[in-house]
Amino acid sequence: MNGLFPILLCLFALAFAPVRAHAESPAEKLLDETTQFIFFSVLEGLYETGLSEGDVAQILMKKEGQTYFHFIYACPVCNATVCALQAYQARPDRFYGVKLTISTFGLGLDKQSKEMLHDEDPVQRLQAINELVNRWMAARMKKLRLTDEERSSLLVKLEEKRKEGMRALESFQRKEHGPNFGVARQPPPTSAWRNAPSATPPWGSR
Repeated sequence: MNGLFPILLCLFALAFAPVRAHAESPAEKLLDETTQFIFFSVLEGLYETGLSEGDVAQILMKKEGQTYFHFIYACPVCNATVCALQAYQARPDRFYGVKLTISTFGLGLDKQSKEMLHDEDPVQRLQAINELVNRWMAARMKKLRLTDEERSSLLVKLEEKRKEGMRALESFQRKEHGPNFGVARQPPPTSAWRNAPSATPPWGSR
């Protein structure tokens, strides 16, 4: 019994030892939960909506001497959205094991959204992109079934990232590229994520 007691003591200690959280991967350290929420919201929305290659290329439009025209460089909301769009672009040509040549689930953008996205007016294009991203974020929030506290916390974090994007834009305009750099408009305000897509304001409305 004397020899068994230390073993029992060790087992008892292990049983009640605190459980360690899993070690963070390099990606988790760089891309926090809020960034991942944006990324997965957009990626899932792209698949469910079924955007065409032409529509994605239009969203990721580039202008000479600039990065993506519709996004603010160094904006966390924009960067996560761009990463999701790039991942969607790189998907296989077809689903494995499916006879039909399909690689997405939805039927594509509705007529109004498509026309706005391909409009010559950048304000119309930005509004279309903003409404899509807001719609996809709202849909993911609903699927996650967040508590009121969790939802409030997420909205605060999203608003912080929006403000960080605005600071980045102002810095670029002030120090490097001038007032007409990029879209010259801000990421969607937090209030947009609280409302239904039909009530979503366009980029730069705040």
